[in-house]
Amino acid sequence: MNELIFNTDVITSKTNSTIVKIAKLNNKKYRNEEKLFVCNGIKLFLEAVNFGANIKYIVINNQTKFDNDIIKQIKNCQNSGVNILCVTDGVYSKLTEEISPQGIITVCSFFDKKHRFFANVENEYCDKKIMLFESIRDPGNVGTIIRNAAAFGVDRLIFSQDCVDIYSPKVIRSAMGAVFKMNIDVVENFNSAIKSLKKSGKRVLSAALGRKSLVLGEHKLSNNDVIIIGNEGHGISNEVLDMSDDTIFIPMQENTESINAAIASAIFMWELTK
Repeated sequence: MNELIFNTDVITSKTNSTIVKIAKLNNKKYRNEEKLFVCNGIKLFLEAVNFGANIKYIVINNQTKFDNDIIKQIKNCQNSGVNILCVTDGVYSKLTEEISPQGIITVCSFFDKKHRFFANVENEYCDKKIMLFESIRDPGNVGTIIRNAAAFGVDRLIFSQDCVDIYSPKVIRSAMGAVFKMNIDVVENFNSAIKSLKKSGKRVLSAALGRKSLVLGEHKLSNNDVIIIGNEGHGISNEVLDMSDDTIFIPMQENTESINAAIASAIFMWELTK
């Protein structure tokens, strides 16, 4: 039993105060109040350790058998003061919606090393490769966008505050650990972020089709360019379009539906970073 390995009592009650607290982290409001988020599975546990996340709790299903390397990592965390909670299978199921849970949940503080939350943006951006996202609502898209950005070497992502929460469990799962690698800003005033970028000498391009839009592939992107991608259904708001220096679109076959935000982001990131 894992509680014997880690010298801790097993929690059998779903109403245990700490279990209730962790379960509430599925709610964005509570995550923001506690400044905590949840990572499910072995890979995300290892990523949290490797990238120096401030881990508050590690929850372990007492029926799960871990290999010696994972046990060693968990014990290292325990020796560093992390609370190890061994729970029954029934209690564990209260904390996760994973289809194939791996028996370990990591609860971390917001990752201040890489992530910033601004009411307004006034500082100049010195990063070379930046992309912005307005009102992206699908957690799978946001997680994939973060994963894409880490893969292609984008320096910073800027999300409007009405995008899905970057600490949503579904975002964390889709990002596959990339959330710990990426510089991410979440801004309340999206227009202020655009103004700051333009003040820094950046050219702001909205991914949209217009009468005089630039064509991706025919127009080469530079480190001075930043790309904005908009909402999955409604695209970029007129206000943001008016603030942009230009629009740019991905050429596609006639009579085809537009591609989703995550795929579009990967194409623009490739062009921006190649």
